[in-house]
Amino acid sequence: MGVRIGELSVSFGRTRVLKEISMEIGDGEFVSLLGASGCGKSTLLKSIAGLLETESGSIEMNGKAMDNISPEKRGTVIVFQDLRLFPHMTAGKNIAFPLSIKKVPKERQKETVKRLLKQVQLSGYENRRIREMSGGQMQRVALARSLAAEPRLLLLDEPFSGLDMRLRMEMGELVRKLHRENGLTTVLVTHDKQEALKFSDRIALMSKGRILQYDTPQEIFRHPVNREVAEYFGRMNYIRDGEREIGVRPFDIRILPSGNDCTVEEIVFMGETVEIRLGTPQGMVYCVMMSKELDEMGVEVGERVGFRVF
Repeated sequence: MGVRIGELSVSFGRTRVLKEISMEIGDGEFVSLLGASGCGKSTLLKSIAGLLETESGSIEMNGKAMDNISPEKRGTVIVFQDLRLFPHMTAGKNIAFPLSIKKVPKERQKETVKRLLKQVQLSGYENRRIREMSGGQMQRVALARSLAAEPRLLLLDEPFSGLDMRLRMEMGELVRKLHRENGLTTVLVTHDKQEALKFSDRIALMSKGRILQYDTPQEIFRHPVNREVAEYFGRMNYIRDGEREIGVRPFDIRILPSGNDCTVEEIVFMGETVEIRLGTPQGMVYCVMMSKELDEMGVEVGERVGFRVF
């Protein structure tokens, strides 16, 4: 399902939460709405789902205006952070719930539940009660239940934020796998930039109710439209080049052991990588490089070195 949003605005009382948002989501695309708390990303997701009243603008799905279309008729399913599973039911009955509402025959329900549990890597968990499951397992059941509803558009409102980093990445990889297997248009709300960069076809970075940049992960990281976008994705160096000031990522700075125009002020070990702070005539410059590469150079704090932009 393709989605087209035109100059969409939403207000809560006197506070305008979304300000003339315009964007398109292609059929089968995986898009992340990224930004800090309060930027409007969840409000935008709920507006797409039809759960909020919009002030102005338009939302179209497959070319059809959604102005007077109720949430249950939009072909969307939303998975919230709190999952909203039925704790008194088994995993199988939770997944079968949308099928039972549609009065799907029992035998077909069982087949669908079995297939979806296999897809989310929980084969054999049909009779496991929700209260007996871990957080990661409950996330998988919630995903399976959302797929059982056969949505044309899957909306995910920070469903993994309560998990530790390892589980969060595992669930992100599972969602991306399910997205590819089912060809399902997916919109993920997240504040985790690494999650957005890793799993998205495109990212909409939001701030104060507006979209700052909407682009592919590669483009938004390498060619940010302004400082705010650049700095959201990590530390930047600003280096004067004549009348221009150039923004450079720390990974794009290379140390020259043979140079003599700056001083190694600090080396911070970060495992596979190290962060090096260089004192230069223009101020501090940060460089990130592989730990092994620095070991081979033999550079230490206090030494005079040079650098170049890679």
